[in-house]
Amino acid sequence: MMKELLLRMNLSTKIILFFILPVFSILAQDCHNVLKINSDITEANIYLNDSLVSDNGKIELELQDGEYILVANEISDRWNSKSFSDTISISGCEQKNIYYYFKTETLLESIPEDAYVFANDSLIGFTPLKVPNDFRELRITKPGYLEQKIFLSENSPKLVKLDFNGSIKSEPFVNTTMFKVLTGSAIVLGAVTAYFKLEADDKFDEYRFSGNKKFLDETNRYDTISGISLALFQINFGYIIYRFLAE
Repeated sequence: MMKELLLRMNLSTKIILFFILPVFSILAQDCHNVLKINSDITEANIYLNDSLVSDNGKIELELQDGEYILVANEISDRWNSKSFSDTISISGCEQKNIYYYFKTETLLESIPEDAYVFANDSLIGFTPLKVPNDFRELRITKPGYLEQKIFLSENSPKLVKLDFNGSIKSEPFVNTTMFKVLTGSAIVLGAVTAYFKLEADDKFDEYRFSGNKKFLDETNRYDTISGISLALFQINFGYIIYRFLAE
């Protein structure tokens, strides 16, 4: 009786194993490692263990358990083209995602243009602007528009639309083109004034030494030019001071 029971149990076990083992085998076959590789350019070669697996900067691979050497090269004739090399281990139905950043700058644009771009409270330029990818958070502002913050990443917006807030504030005088022109002309006028004044002094010294009236005439001419440029410099500088005080 006991022997017959054992035989039946063995037979039942065999039947169960006969149906269960193929299921586990199928499940084991469905389990595999996945490696996804992406980059921010399409002109890039990707090598896996010295074998070219992609020439467009991205690929998805099914891999056996193990260790692999991964190399990504920018396709370019530039002397400073970028290259990356990694050693990765993958096992146990693992999925890995790797992203390579080849671009060193991102073109940031805004609507409207000429918006201020700040990084860490420091003004780095005006849109459109090429921004180093080292920056992670940027602040975009423009008088009359709501401020926006963006975080640089693969999916970050490269065209920022600023919302009008209903009131246009006048741009600070120091940031206007007129201020730059006035400052530049003040420097030029100051240099002209000093140059002709020195020339006038030299000619007057020659007049006193030689008594030649020609040098006296040249002295008067240089003094006149120096005086006119000095007057223009004073008007220029006075207007700059006025604009600062008016703000």
